[in-house]
Amino acid sequence: MGILHYARHVGLLVCLAAVLAGTRRWMPAIGVVATLGIYGALHASTLVVTLRARPRAGRGLRFIAIASSLSMLSAALGVGASHFVGGSMGLARTASLLSLSSGIGAAAYASLIRRFFAASLTLSAILTIVLGCIVATLAVLVSGVYLKGGGLWVAVSWWFAMSLGLWVHDGRSAKHPSLPTGTDDGTIRPVDETERR
Repeated sequence: MGILHYARHVGLLVCLAAVLAGTRRWMPAIGVVATLGIYGALHASTLVVTLRARPRAGRGLRFIAIASSLSMLSAALGVGASHFVGGSMGLARTASLLSLSSGIGAAAYASLIRRFFAASLTLSAILTIVLGCIVATLAVLVSGVYLKGGGLWVAVSWWFAMSLGLWVHDGRSAKHPSLPTGTDDGTIRPVDETERR
């Protein structure tokens, strides 16, 4: 079952990616930090609207605002680190800075999902999600797609890696009843809003 309607969630992500890819040449140049903040807000919005247990509107909006801020912060840390490191931006340096930003963003976002929606994500589950997001980011960089679409393809690959990680840890107990289903087994359960009151 899980906390999300995953078919809807992935469908929305595909639609968003297609719209952004089709309209990217008309997007204003607002800088990498602001752009990644928008991308973070878009993923958070798809997550909120596809939750099985609907949060109150104020709580959902707070989640989206914080997720967008975390996305901007992780991008700003990467940009700041690039100024601190200095020198020319070769492939190895770009890869390490993108990995840093991607990893920090994934860890913060997964923790936020855990906090806001009572997701039972263990530390090992969060680390798995972080590694998946880093690998997806590096795959875009190595493939050269990064040069054609800028940060869009990094963000889109990151979206799908994050959502795949949530789906894997969310659906473990439903697909494998023999696995433990305690609070620290890496699975996610739907939030009952009455528990929060």
